[in-house]
Amino acid sequence: MSNSTSTLPVRLTTLQEQLTYIILPFYIVLGIFGNGFCITYFLQRSQRSSSCAFYLLLAAIVNMLAVVFGVTTNIVNLWKSIATTSLIYCKLRMYINHTLIFIGRSFTILASIDIYSMTSQKITHRVFSQHSYAIKYAIGVVICCPLIAVHIPIMNTIVAGQCVMTGVYSLIFAIYQMLIAGIIPPIAMITFSCLAYFNMQKINIRQDNLIKQQQQRQHLRMVITQIAVYIISAELVPITTLYKQLTANVTGKSQDQKAIETFIVFIASNFLLYLNTWAAFFIYYATSSTFRLAFIRIFKKSFRVDALPMAQILNNTLPTNRNA
Repeated sequence: MSNSTSTLPVRLTTLQEQLTYIILPFYIVLGIFGNGFCITYFLQRSQRSSSCAFYLLLAAIVNMLAVVFGVTTNIVNLWKSIATTSLIYCKLRMYINHTLIFIGRSFTILASIDIYSMTSQKITHRVFSQHSYAIKYAIGVVICCPLIAVHIPIMNTIVAGQCVMTGVYSLIFAIYQMLIAGIIPPIAMITFSCLAYFNMQKINIRQDNLIKQQQQRQHLRMVITQIAVYIISAELVPITTLYKQLTANVTGKSQDQKAIETFIVFIASNFLLYLNTWAAFFIYYATSSTFRLAFIRIFKKSFRVDALPMAQILNNTLPTNRNA
């Protein structure tokens, strides 16, 4: 075996540490800045009447908490592995992190369902988009998601100095994660977004309802693009987790192969997973002209810059949809 091959596990471990210390802190900055503005935007008077905006507001709040908590604990755990010495920390760290991401994902699903219900011609379907119902569904998500994930702190434990899942539960968790992260959410998001799109093609645009329909179209573009980013960023995590469990007892794996698999799991569960927690601002900026104008207006007010040159700079860097 050559030296270059035999040192691969060490090099990949060092690369993981460098990426964690250098790149992940930017996730926190982007998460606070991006979600902070999304919260400000969806709290505007023009957005308050929309139940879809309400779900996106809650998603921004939860995503901010998720990226700050998740990335911070990852960095701290690399610096000082508290999870291998404190059983309570071992159990609660993954539970809180998983639950926050689970809740944020659920709000995005509700947003896609809400757009479908708003554009439906059936009165019974449009009931779902009423603000009073949106509050009830949001409370239900906040209560149900932690209950669904309560098995994580129960089954997580410390073995041989590592915070792990043991026995058959590790495989059960991999299947569970595949269902609640890799299969059900994207199918639900894509299905209701497509139905909403088809509903909008059938709507006759009336002058008295033009503003509301334009807002619905912009919300649909925002949600669809966010779904695409979700699929790219989140699908690899359950796939790699399930693969790791299914091949755990396979003999004959070299140290290099194990190191490569561990590195792929690291990239999926850290960089790709948290991508969806801070990318919403950039998604909304690229897809919604109203969101762009609101950002420029707030930027101008906060930093007292000339809005016209700023708008020209931003519009030259990102293409805008003039029909939005």
